[in-house]
Amino acid sequence: MDLELGGKVALVTGGSKGIGKGISLALAAEGCKLAVCARGQEALDATIAEARAAGAGAAVGIAADVTDKDDVDRVVGRALDEWGRLDVLVNNAGGEASIRHSLEEPDETWAHIYDLNLWSCIRFSRLATRQMKKQGGGSIVNISSVGGHSGFSGMGDYNSAKAAMLSLTKTWAQDYGPDIRVNCVNPAFIRTPLWEELALEFIPAVGKDKEEVFTNLSAELPMKRTGKPIEVGNVVAFLASDAAAGFVTGVCWNVDGGFTKFIT
Repeated sequence: MDLELGGKVALVTGGSKGIGKGISLALAAEGCKLAVCARGQEALDATIAEARAAGAGAAVGIAADVTDKDDVDRVVGRALDEWGRLDVLVNNAGGEASIRHSLEEPDETWAHIYDLNLWSCIRFSRLATRQMKKQGGGSIVNISSVGGHSGFSGMGDYNSAKAAMLSLTKTWAQDYGPDIRVNCVNPAFIRTPLWEELALEFIPAVGKDKEEVFTNLSAELPMKRTGKPIEVGNVVAFLASDAAAGFVTGVCWNVDGGFTKFIT
């Protein structure tokens, strides 16, 4: 199916590594004009080169700190300067989850996790919706986490920030429809640098080393494997497409190998 994303302008935050890179490459393969922001210029340059090779109509990488409001303004401004519109926003920037007793963490840690995972989403979406209303519509896809509704143990700050994204997805879908669609993707067990780090915290309870942790965790999933970033990216591309998902809004879609089937 042609998702009819060719020539659409898409902005992906945190789009140079892991799930964000998978999203960037999936949108590039559909022919989007792509703006990608992330902190590290080297990873950005590599992803932009891959995006162009994958078929992006055009692509720019913008080094930025998404917890800095001025940087958020600059990133959106750069995309608009390049192409004069914004059709798709993917709020992927986030992470820094760790297994800890969150109530023992200082306010500064909570504030940072919220700045990175939640406030970045709010700030980018504020600017995107203003532009999308001017041009007659658009699509926002928020990248939350299964932790936002399942409450992974020891990750209260991260989980609650992601839970807020789930709620905002539904609220914004109501507030900004029908011209702007807002949906959410909840990944889990995707093999990324974040999960590589988290796997170390499961030693020795789940396995003697990182690979055994992944093997044992995967064995509990219906799919019997971890996911790939591009598999999240393909779902994002579907939700971003008016041709494929034009009657889909306010949806929170789990991409987790069936993990949530165990949650009641």
